[in-house]
Amino acid sequence: MKKLLLCLFIVLMCLATSVSSVFASDYFNTDDIAKGVIHITYDGGGKTKVMIQKGDKKYTYDINSSGKKETYPLQLGNGTYKISILTNTSGNSYKLIATENIDVKMMNPNSVFLTSIQNINWKVDSKAVAKAVDLTKDVADLEKKAKILWNYMVKNNVYDYNKLATLSTGYVPVIDQTLVDKKGICYDFSSLYAAMLRSQGTPAKLIKGYAPKNATGYHAWNEVYDEAQGKWIVIDTTYDLQVIAKNPKVTMIKNTEDFSKVYEY
Repeated sequence: MKKLLLCLFIVLMCLATSVSSVFASDYFNTDDIAKGVIHITYDGGGKTKVMIQKGDKKYTYDINSSGKKETYPLQLGNGTYKISILTNTSGNSYKLIATENIDVKMMNPNSVFLTSIQNINWKVDSKAVAKAVDLTKDVADLEKKAKILWNYMVKNNVYDYNKLATLSTGYVPVIDQTLVDKKGICYDFSSLYAAMLRSQGTPAKLIKGYAPKNATGYHAWNEVYDEAQGKWIVIDTTYDLQVIAKNPKVTMIKNTEDFSKVYEY
């Protein structure tokens, strides 16, 4: 009897795995895995999340459940990722809809930081990209481009304290809206600056964490890849745009030790 139950359990597990794989193929698009991103489409309705795991590290995102494709970064380097879609059942409880293990092999580990993703969402015809092209059209040097775009960010935007007070859960920046409004919060400015840089060929990260010398509470800023030095540099446009009027000599590159990273995108 025990052997029969064990065999039945194994059969059910195999069936469950098979069904999960079928579902996963419907939801997960791996065409751009070599670039370090995965496209996910889910149209089942309800409050839904995507969980991306590699080893003991995990990122969780909200996802629209109306069938609109969204793109998520695989920013934890090469290796095997577990991608899962979960839907809310009640309160803080979720059930698994689909899961799949995916092997990632990027030739260039920085390629993931050049792509358009959910919270740095840009297209070639975005207004923000057109602005970046216009500002840097006569410049080939990537470091100079970063400085030009930083200068634009800090001199043409203001911090929106009212928006911070009324921010909705799961908020995701819209870069063209930030460009037009010329105001926002740290998340908006970090997303816009990263999108402009990425569109011009410079790897850029959006970072979330803490910077006690620059901000109170949770903060967002950027890390930009300095090709000449072969390293990432810290840039905080939100802090700079708030102090540049009183301190015109504020420097673009910040001290890494003043920032405590929690997440990077």
